[in-house]
Amino acid sequence: MLEYLSRPPRIESEAPPPVLVLFHGYGANMHDLIGLADVMDPRLHVLAAQAPLDLAEVGMPGGRAWFHLQQDDTGQIQYDLDGARRSVEVATEFLTQATQSIECDRSRILAMGFSQGAMLAHAILLQARFPLAGIAACSGRLVEALFDDADIARKNVPSGMPVLLTHGSLDDLIPISHGHALRDFYQSTEADLTWVEEPIGHGIGPSSVEALSGWSTQTVDRI
Repeated sequence: MLEYLSRPPRIESEAPPPVLVLFHGYGANMHDLIGLADVMDPRLHVLAAQAPLDLAEVGMPGGRAWFHLQQDDTGQIQYDLDGARRSVEVATEFLTQATQSIECDRSRILAMGFSQGAMLAHAILLQARFPLAGIAACSGRLVEALFDDADIARKNVPSGMPVLLTHGSLDDLIPISHGHALRDFYQSTEADLTWVEEPIGHGIGPSSVEALSGWSTQTVDRI
Protein backbone atom coordinates (compact mmCIF):
# COMPACT_ATOMS: atom_id res chain seq x y z
CA MET A 1 0.00 0.00 0.00
CA LEU A 2 1.11 3.58 -0.58
CA GLU A 3 2.66 5.52 2.25
CA TYR A 4 0.28 7.93 3.96
CA LEU A 5 -0.18 10.25 6.90
CA SER A 6 -3.12 9.79 9.23
CA ARG A 7 -4.92 12.41 11.33
CA PRO A 8 -7.65 10.89 13.49
CA PRO A 9 -10.83 12.87 14.15
CA ARG A 10 -10.43 15.80 16.51
CA ILE A 11 -13.90 15.09 17.86
CA GLU A 12 -14.45 11.48 18.88
CA SER A 13 -17.71 9.64 18.46
CA GLU A 14 -18.98 6.19 19.35
CA ALA A 15 -19.75 5.61 15.66
CA PRO A 16 -17.00 4.95 13.10
CA PRO A 17 -15.94 8.28 11.57
CA PRO A 18 -16.18 9.46 7.97
CA VAL A 19 -12.87 9.72 6.10
CA LEU A 20 -11.30 12.36 3.88
CA VAL A 21 -8.48 11.17 1.61
CA LEU A 22 -6.08 13.80 0.24
CA PHE A 23 -4.27 13.41 -3.09
CA HIS A 24 -1.38 15.86 -3.55
CA GLY A 25 -0.15 17.41 -6.79
CA TYR A 26 2.86 16.82 -9.02
CA GLY A 27 6.19 17.49 -7.31
CA ALA A 28 4.71 17.56 -3.80
CA ASN A 29 4.34 14.70 -1.32
CA MET A 30 2.02 13.47 1.41
CA HIS A 31 3.01 16.34 3.71
CA ASP A 32 1.77 19.01 1.30
CA LEU A 33 -1.96 18.92 2.04
CA ILE A 34 -2.10 17.39 5.51
CA GLY A 35 -2.27 20.86 7.11
CA LEU A 36 -5.77 21.18 5.64
CA ALA A 37 -6.89 18.68 8.26
CA ASP A 38 -6.88 21.60 10.72
CA VAL A 39 -9.60 23.45 8.78
CA MET A 40 -11.69 20.46 7.77
CA ASP A 41 -14.62 19.23 9.80
CA PRO A 42 -13.23 17.83 13.10
CA ARG A 43 -15.32 14.66 12.78
CA LEU A 44 -13.27 13.53 9.77
CA HIS A 45 -10.43 11.05 9.87
CA VAL A 46 -7.99 12.54 7.35
CA LEU A 47 -5.54 10.46 5.32
CA ALA A 48 -2.91 12.02 3.06
CA ALA A 49 -1.65 9.60 0.41
CA GLN A 50 1.84 9.70 -1.09
CA ALA A 51 2.14 9.23 -4.86
CA PRO A 52 4.25 6.25 -5.97
CA LEU A 53 6.65 7.93 -8.42
CA ASP A 54 9.85 9.40 -6.95
CA LEU A 55 10.94 12.53 -8.85
CA ALA A 56 14.45 12.68 -7.41
CA GLU A 57 15.77 11.20 -10.64
CA VAL A 58 14.42 14.18 -12.58
CA GLY A 59 15.92 16.73 -10.21
CA MET A 60 13.07 17.08 -7.70
CA PRO A 61 14.30 15.44 -4.47
CA GLY A 62 11.40 14.83 -2.10
CA GLY A 63 8.90 15.32 -4.92
CA ARG A 64 6.43 12.65 -5.93
CA ALA A 65 4.03 12.17 -8.82
CA TRP A 66 1.01 10.06 -9.69
CA PHE A 67 2.07 10.05 -13.35
CA HIS A 68 4.78 11.75 -15.37
CA LEU A 69 4.43 15.13 -17.08
CA GLN A 70 6.58 16.84 -19.69
CA GLN A 71 6.55 19.97 -21.80
CA ASP A 72 6.27 19.74 -25.57
CA ASP A 73 8.04 21.98 -28.10
CA THR A 74 5.41 24.69 -27.66
CA GLY A 75 5.78 24.75 -23.86
CA GLN A 76 2.45 22.99 -23.27
CA ILE A 77 2.33 20.38 -20.51
CA GLN A 78 1.66 16.87 -21.78
CA TYR A 79 0.91 13.86 -19.62
CA ASP A 80 1.72 10.16 -19.77
CA LEU A 81 -1.69 8.70 -20.59
CA ASP A 82 -0.78 5.10 -19.74
CA GLY A 83 0.71 6.32 -16.48
CA ALA A 84 -2.44 8.33 -15.75
CA ARG A 85 -4.56 5.24 -16.26
CA ARG A 86 -2.33 3.23 -13.92
CA SER A 87 -2.49 5.99 -11.32
CA VAL A 88 -6.29 5.70 -11.16
CA GLU A 89 -5.88 1.99 -10.42
CA VAL A 90 -3.26 2.71 -7.74
CA ALA A 91 -5.36 5.41 -6.07
CA THR A 92 -8.46 3.23 -6.11
CA GLU A 93 -6.55 0.36 -4.53
CA PHE A 94 -5.25 2.74 -1.89
CA LEU A 95 -8.78 3.89 -1.06
CA THR A 96 -9.88 0.28 -0.70
CA GLN A 97 -6.96 -0.87 1.43
CA ALA A 98 -6.58 2.23 3.60
CA THR A 99 -10.25 2.40 4.53
CA GLN A 100 -10.17 -1.29 5.43
CA SER A 101 -7.14 -0.80 7.68
CA ILE A 102 -8.65 1.88 9.93
CA GLU A 103 -11.89 2.08 11.85
CA CYS A 104 -14.19 4.17 9.69
CA ASP A 105 -17.57 4.37 8.03
CA ARG A 106 -16.80 3.08 4.51
CA SER A 107 -20.09 4.48 3.23
CA ARG A 108 -18.82 7.99 4.00
CA ILE A 109 -15.50 8.36 2.17
CA LEU A 110 -14.60 11.73 0.66
CA ALA A 111 -11.72 12.58 -1.67
CA MET A 112 -9.92 15.88 -2.11
CA GLY A 113 -7.17 16.53 -4.62
CA PHE A 114 -4.98 19.37 -5.82
CA SER A 115 -3.79 19.69 -9.44
CA GLN A 116 -2.70 16.19 -10.51
CA GLY A 117 -4.42 14.85 -7.40
CA ALA A 118 -7.62 16.62 -8.45
CA MET A 119 -7.47 14.77 -11.78
CA LEU A 120 -7.37 11.52 -9.81
CA ALA A 121 -10.40 12.47 -7.72
CA HIS A 122 -12.39 13.23 -10.87
CA ALA A 123 -11.32 9.99 -12.55
CA ILE A 124 -12.19 7.81 -9.53
CA LEU A 125 -15.65 9.34 -9.37
CA LEU A 126 -16.40 9.49 -13.08
CA GLN A 127 -15.18 5.95 -13.72
CA ALA A 128 -17.20 4.72 -10.70
CA ARG A 129 -14.06 3.05 -9.32
CA PHE A 130 -14.91 3.58 -5.65
CA PRO A 131 -18.18 4.64 -3.96
CA LEU A 132 -17.19 8.14 -2.92
CA ALA A 133 -19.64 10.27 -0.95
CA GLY A 134 -18.22 13.58 -2.22
CA ILE A 135 -15.19 15.17 -3.84
CA ALA A 136 -13.33 18.46 -3.68
CA ALA A 137 -10.94 19.27 -6.52
CA CYS A 138 -8.64 22.29 -6.61
CA SER A 139 -6.85 23.56 -9.72
CA GLY A 140 -7.51 20.44 -11.75
CA ARG A 141 -8.58 19.51 -15.23
CA LEU A 142 -10.66 16.79 -16.85
CA VAL A 143 -8.47 14.26 -18.64
CA GLU A 144 -10.93 13.37 -21.39
CA ALA A 145 -8.79 10.48 -22.67
CA LEU A 146 -9.51 8.58 -19.43
CA PHE A 147 -13.20 8.28 -20.33
CA ASP A 148 -14.68 6.25 -23.16
CA ASP A 149 -18.06 7.90 -22.95
CA ALA A 150 -18.85 11.32 -21.43
CA ASP A 151 -22.52 10.43 -21.01
CA ILE A 152 -21.63 7.39 -18.91
CA ALA A 153 -19.25 9.55 -16.86
CA ARG A 154 -22.08 12.00 -16.16
CA LYS A 155 -24.37 9.18 -15.05
CA ASN A 156 -21.68 7.98 -12.63
CA VAL A 157 -22.15 11.16 -10.57
CA PRO A 158 -24.87 10.37 -8.00
CA SER A 159 -27.74 12.79 -7.72
CA GLY A 160 -27.02 15.41 -5.08
CA MET A 161 -23.36 14.42 -4.62
CA PRO A 162 -21.42 17.29 -3.00
CA VAL A 163 -18.76 18.47 -5.47
CA LEU A 164 -16.51 21.44 -4.74
CA LEU A 165 -14.33 22.91 -7.50
CA THR A 166 -11.84 25.72 -6.91
CA HIS A 167 -9.44 27.39 -9.34
CA GLY A 168 -7.24 30.44 -9.55
CA SER A 169 -8.11 32.87 -12.32
CA LEU A 170 -4.37 33.67 -12.72
CA ASP A 171 -3.26 30.03 -12.96
CA ASP A 172 -0.57 29.74 -15.64
CA LEU A 173 0.01 25.99 -15.20
CA ILE A 174 -3.56 24.75 -15.55
CA PRO A 175 -5.41 27.76 -17.02
CA ILE A 176 -8.77 28.81 -15.65
CA SER A 177 -10.37 27.63 -18.90
CA HIS A 178 -9.88 24.06 -17.64
CA GLY A 179 -11.62 24.98 -14.41
CA HIS A 180 -14.52 26.46 -16.35
CA ALA A 181 -14.75 23.29 -18.45
CA LEU A 182 -14.96 21.21 -15.28
CA ARG A 183 -17.59 23.53 -13.85
CA ASP A 184 -19.66 23.25 -17.01
CA PHE A 185 -19.29 19.47 -17.05
CA TYR A 186 -20.53 19.04 -13.48
CA GLN A 187 -23.34 21.48 -14.12
CA SER A 188 -24.54 18.98 -16.73
CA THR A 189 -24.78 16.30 -14.02
CA GLU A 190 -27.03 16.04 -10.97
CA ALA A 191 -24.19 16.92 -8.58
CA ASP A 192 -24.64 19.53 -5.86
CA LEU A 193 -21.89 21.76 -7.26
CA THR A 194 -19.99 24.57 -5.52
CA TRP A 195 -17.65 26.64 -7.71
CA VAL A 196 -14.99 28.99 -6.30
CA GLU A 197 -12.80 31.18 -8.49
CA GLU A 198 -10.27 33.52 -6.92
CA PRO A 199 -7.52 35.81 -8.27
CA ILE A 200 -4.50 33.62 -7.52
CA GLY A 201 -2.10 31.43 -9.49
CA HIS A 202 -1.72 27.68 -9.22
CA GLY A 203 -2.54 27.06 -5.60
CA ILE A 204 -5.15 26.96 -2.85
CA GLY A 205 -5.97 30.48 -1.71
CA PRO A 206 -7.94 31.80 1.26
CA SER A 207 -11.30 31.65 -0.50
CA SER A 208 -10.65 28.03 -1.44
CA VAL A 209 -9.61 27.12 2.11
CA GLU A 210 -12.78 28.70 3.47
CA ALA A 211 -14.84 26.83 0.89
CA LEU A 212 -13.13 23.53 1.72
CA SER A 213 -13.90 24.00 5.40
CA GLY A 214 -17.56 24.72 4.71
CA TRP A 215 -17.87 21.93 2.16
CA SER A 216 -16.43 19.37 4.59
CA THR A 217 -18.87 20.26 7.37
CA GLN A 218 -21.91 20.48 5.10
CA THR A 219 -21.00 17.18 3.49
CA VAL A 220 -20.47 15.33 6.78
CA ASP A 221 -23.80 16.69 8.00
CA ARG A 222 -25.70 15.29 5.02
CA ILE A 223 -24.05 11.95 4.25
